[in-house]
Amino acid sequence: MPLRHLLTTDDLSLDEIDLILKRAAEFLTPTGLVHKSLDTLAGKRFVLAFYEASTRTRLSFESAIERMGASCVLFTEAGSSVEKGESLDETIRTIEAMGFDAMILRHAINGTHSHIAGWTSMSVINAGEGTMAHPTQALLDASTIRERFDRVEGVKVVIIGDLLHSRVARSTASVLSRLGADVGWCAPESLAPVGEISRLRRFDDARHAMQWADVVFLLRIQRERIVSDHVPDIDEYRRQYAVTSSLAADHSSVVIMHPGPVNIGVELDEALLNVPQCLVHRQVTHGVAVRMAVLELICR
Repeated sequence: MPLRHLLTTDDLSLDEIDLILKRAAEFLTPTGLVHKSLDTLAGKRFVLAFYEASTRTRLSFESAIERMGASCVLFTEAGSSVEKGESLDETIRTIEAMGFDAMILRHAINGTHSHIAGWTSMSVINAGEGTMAHPTQALLDASTIRERFDRVEGVKVVIIGDLLHSRVARSTASVLSRLGADVGWCAPESLAPVGEISRLRRFDDARHAMQWADVVFLLRIQRERIVSDHVPDIDEYRRQYAVTSSLAADHSSVVIMHPGPVNIGVELDEALLNVPQCLVHRQVTHGVAVRMAVLELICR
């Protein structure tokens, strides 16, 4: 049965993940993306419905849609009838009535995507949901690692930062583990993960993590999702969990990744964004390629 929605990475079989990663690789060059645009999705109409702010995810989906020969319209909450009290369901039904084939949705409330997918005629692609899931980010992270190491299996990856509130951590840890990576984590007690990730290998600080890892995957503190008053002291956080220029120099073979946006001077020093061991900008390029592959798989 063809895949109709992408709500979480659990929707994908290992064969489908492999297919996406291989197809994405065909859209990549060593320094960017292939210049040729495709008409694979010519005539398809997408709506990007972003109820949260986004730069990388939104623009990469827009770029992917354009490169596949389809058209897209951007919907944002600001300036829409949502400000007049229109419900989410009514907004989606209105969009559906305009004849869109698929909705790429980003929303802060957990469960929103599965709720909508349960009744809409459109395909629903999760572009980030609350604290629970960000499937295309996980796929682009796997794609980036696969390119760098020629494999994912056996690569040692430590996720460092605010794992409690991070949808990226949940999705990326799941995909990498399913592909055979050895995944660990490192976080302050107040930002420690719950669920499956919490049972993975734990490290006390960034230095110990980098002594073990092939990849350190940094996360920012998700201040917009923290509901308690307890936020770690930034100076103390940096001492224990930041990847500084000196720490990176001591472990120059360890790859640095981050889903963005980076809190410069908190979890990562600015100078590191432009060193060879840092793949943050390459991840962005993989984001376009992976999302092209996802759209092709679901909407072709």
